[in-house]
Amino acid sequence: MNKAYKLLACIFLAILLPFSAYATENGIKVVGTSKVSIAPDIAKFTLAINERGNDLASVKNGIDEKTSKVVNLCKKLGVEAKNISPSEKSIHPQYNYQTKKFLGFEVSRKIKVTLNDLKKYTALVNGSIESGITTIRGITLDTTKRMELELRALESASNSAKGKALSLAKSNGLSLGKVLSIEESGIPNEERTYLYKENRAAIEQKGGAFEPGEITVSATVVVRYSIK
Repeated sequence: MNKAYKLLACIFLAILLPFSAYATENGIKVVGTSKVSIAPDIAKFTLAINERGNDLASVKNGIDEKTSKVVNLCKKLGVEAKNISPSEKSIHPQYNYQTKKFLGFEVSRKIKVTLNDLKKYTALVNGSIESGITTIRGITLDTTKRMELELRALESASNSAKGKALSLAKSNGLSLGKVLSIEESGIPNEERTYLYKENRAAIEQKGGAFEPGEITVSATVVVRYSIK
């Protein structure tokens, strides 16, 4: 019975010791950060058309005509049909609520557009104005290489962490060992360096060029190395 107990104790220690050694090996813990930038290649925005009048049929026809012009313009500039999404028309009777007088109808429609060629942005905006749009809303610039951008940022952050660890080890007379753990801190953070607003007065000035700026993604990793 005593021999069996000793045998079990030896087996237990043999299993436990590697985990104990790993747990006490603190090593060097470093944080690596990076930022990677790329020019956007997609623009998403909404073109709005609004009209008012007493004759509902006439107002609706005006909206339809302008919508058709904008859609045809988009197609002429190479925008695929799947990236042009006109909404249903919105109709609102207008009243003077003090006098109870009917003022007419306001009809509006929105056209969501995804543009994959930013060189055609100015032509699309100017052509839409000439076609009768009243507002451009919700401009969002993005990139088709988002996943590639995030992976590049993570790789660069990992290299940054390794450089810090090597410097710390060398300055303390040590050698860097294997990676004990690595984790991404949070999620890739995006920064948009452009600041671009559209309003009727601004977009009617057709001389200026569209400057999309950059999309920047930052990443942070925490890495722990063993030391020798």
